[in-house]
Amino acid sequence: MDTQLVCVEVDLQNHYTVPTLYQAIEDELQKYGQPLQWIVLSADKERQKVCVKALCLSSDSNPLKALG
Repeated sequence: MDTQLVCVEVDLQNHYTVPTLYQAIEDELQKYGQPLQWIVLSADKERQKVCVKALCLSSDSNPLKALG
């Protein structure tokens, strides 16, 4: 098991409610492992994106995966 800090951008389009945005963030973070904790750092209204920073628990010890 390994922990990694990841930063992802999630598209706001088609997420008109908090529950659908929350699910989109969780789905994106699952690609990196089990999200332990996450926070929305910023929201860009023009680009329709939110920037999320998360701490994820992963069985994959490849640190380059988080950069992809």
